[in-house]
Amino acid sequence: MNTDSERCKPWLAAGVLVAGLAGCSAPLGGTERAAPATEAQRCVDGGGTWQRVCMMGTLACVVPHPDAGKSCTDGSACAGKRCLAPQGTASFPGQGPMQGQCVANNNPCYFGINIEKGLTVPTAVAD
Repeated sequence: MNTDSERCKPWLAAGVLVAGLAGCSAPLGGTERAAPATEAQRCVDGGGTWQRVCMMGTLACVVPHPDAGKSCTDGSACAGKRCLAPQGTASFPGQGPMQGQCVANNNPCYFGINIEKGLTVPTAVAD
């Protein structure tokens, strides 16, 4: 007849294995490895910050645009090719004419309502 300790051994071994593997998983908010020091250093040397972006927390080099916040009516006037409507603007296409501001940086998930030729346009979110 099996004793309680003998019946528990397989479950105990499985628990130890799961606990050990838990240390191998990626941290919450990110699924990739940390950037090599040289990549992160190149980012900082280029005036950026190495940070997590978007909902998945992907590591990226976020660099400010030289014309961040400049008044605009179209993305073609901005280094980042995005002219954003003022905060609080309803997201109905065709509102205008209006002025916005050039996007602050190259974060691919920077949310805002785009302005093209002085009018608001439908905006997709990268996440």
